[in-house]
Amino acid sequence: MTEDTGAGRAENSASSLGDPLKSLNDRLSGVGLKSSTRILILILLAMNRRMSAVELRALLGLGKGSLENHLAKLEAAGYVRTRSTSSFRGLRLSVEITETGLESCRALLRSIRDLEV
Repeated sequence: MTEDTGAGRAENSASSLGDPLKSLNDRLSGVGLKSSTRILILILLAMNRRMSAVELRALLGLGKGSLENHLAKLEAAGYVRTRSTSSFRGLRLSVEITETGLESCRALLRSIRDLEV
């Protein structure tokens, strides 16, 4: 009879998580998703498709400059599209998720779900 030392269980667990962890790491390695804030922005937009910068700042607790920095990186990666519109109160920034951003968000969530912890 062989003795179960726990090391074998840990090794099996690590090898079974290897592919999902690699997949998750690959998803997070792009410049657009290296920040938890940008991931949250992408998830919020995936849920709502379009939001104003005011709504995003309120939900995330970010300042205007910080949000604009994150949005610039997401836009450069092709995940979101921003548009300024004129209103009675001045310019309003609208943020919309792109198909690329939506698919990237879905793939990220699949990678997380595949971890099955």
